[in-house]
Amino acid sequence: MSKTLTSAIAAAAIVGSLAIAVPTASVAQQRFGSGVLNCDAPGGRQQVGAAIGAVLGGIAGSNLARNERTLGTVAGAAAGGAAGSYIGCNQQRARAASVSAGGDYRAMSNLNVRSGPGTGYRVVSRLSAGQPFSATGSQGEWVQIAGGGWVNARYVTAN
Repeated sequence: MSKTLTSAIAAAAIVGSLAIAVPTASVAQQRFGSGVLNCDAPGGRQQVGAAIGAVLGGIAGSNLARNERTLGTVAGAAAGGAAGSYIGCNQQRARAASVSAGGDYRAMSNLNVRSGPGTGYRVVSRLSAGQPFSATGSQGEWVQIAGGGWVNARYVTAN
C-alpha cells in the first residue's frame, strides 16, 4: 500500500474515532460527572487538550503499529485524547485556584467591566491596563470586582 493511501486511512480513522468519541463522551459526561470526560473547573482547555492529544496519539499509534495501523491509530487516538483531557483539566483547575475571591489584582490590558460573568452581559465600565482592583468573588473564569462588575480572569494578574 502506498504511503499516501496509508496516511489517508490513518487520518480517516482518527476522524472516525473522534466522530464516535464526541457523542459517547457527551453521554458519559452526563452519567459519570467529573474525571477524564468532564472537568470540575471551568474553561475550555480540557476539550482542546483532548482534541490535540487524540490527533497526536492517532499519528503516533499509526506509526508504531506497522501491521495494524488502523487499530494503532484508534488506540493511540483514545490514549492521546484521555491524556490531553487530563492535562487540560489540570490546567483549568490551576487557573481557577489562581483567581480567588478577596484578592488584589491588576488589569493586564484595557478591559470591559460587565454586569455579569460572561460576554453576553452589558458593558458597564472599563479598566485601564495596569489599573488595580480588589476582587470580591469569582465564577468560572470571571472575577467580580469590588464596587460591582465582572472581568475575565484571563486578563488579570495578582497584585
